Amino acid sequence: MSRAFIEPLRASGNGVLVNVASMAAYFPVPNMAVYGAAKAFVLSFTEALWHESRSTGLRVMALSPGATSTEFFDVIGTEAADGGSKRQTPQEVVATALRALDRRTPPPSVVSGRLNSVMASLGRGMSRRRAVLVMGSSTAQ
Repeated sequence: MSRAFIEPLRASGNGVLVNVASMAAYFPVPNMAVYGAAKAFVLSFTEALWHESRSTGLRVMALSPGATSTEFFDVIGTEAADGGSKRQTPQEVVATALRALDRRTPPPSVVSGRLNSVMASLGRGMSRRRAVLVMGSSTAQ
């Protein structure tokens, strides 16, 4: 999708490209390994596009929501994927993205929700082994 739209958006001189990553992008996610890896790719890919697009007027950002009240949980077939965390509404997640995009210099990525932001930061401060063990215990089936 990004490939299909990025050049026309850059050419416009004032476009916006938002890719949806996830809190899963910040941690290894046992029992949802492919999902977590895909979201980590989206985060890294989008942050690279942000840098590549800086001089074009195109605003590029990765949005990382945590558990959100959508049909996601119906599709994957379990309510347990939220790790017991409070779910945000889609409106709260969109409001986070819009606030970030309204900044004078929008960041390459934003995490939706205060607790989610804290968790993403904490994940960077722990060993990879500890991160896998913590996530494994919260996603156990």
